Amino acid sequence: MRHIIKRILKEEIDKSKFKKATTLKGSQWLFDFIRNEEGDPKHKGQPVLTSYKVGGDVQTIGYGHTGDDVKPNMTITKSEATQLMYDDLTHAADCVRRLFKMWEGQNVNVPITQNMFDVLVSLVFNSGCGGVRGSDFILLLKKGDYNKTAKSMKTYRLKKGFSG
Repeated sequence: MRHIIKRILKEEIDKSKFKKATTLKGSQWLFDFIRNEEGDPKHKGQPVLTSYKVGGDVQTIGYGHTGDDVKPNMTITKSEATQLMYDDLTHAADCVRRLFKMWEGQNVNVPITQNMFDVLVSLVFNSGCGGVRGSDFILLLKKGDYNKTAKSMKTYRLKKGFSG
């Protein structure tokens, strides 16, 4: 993700690429990124089909799926892992769109690019909706300060010792 944040910092601000965040959906880049970053580290792009523990004893399976439905020694198919990823990313994208909808209700309209939307969805996927909503970088984004937002994202961590 750091490479996409660096790209956002370096790219020329092209106002024609800015969209209303409440209308955006995750791109193919986002799905491919999650597959490669959250899947099996030994086989890039492939899911982990047996549950395992990550920081804080959180059971994880597939492409980084966590939740009460993930049990120790659980196994799933590749198709189930893909569906879980799509569901998780849909929930994360819904969170991002709700945030921007709330801002619109406060007469705060912050347009973003597809890349920015994808990064926000990825961060929600990893940190949860509440973690991102309460972050310093989201307050900077609400002010429309894209460069400070991107710089703040580079150091964002929800939990100490958690790599996500």
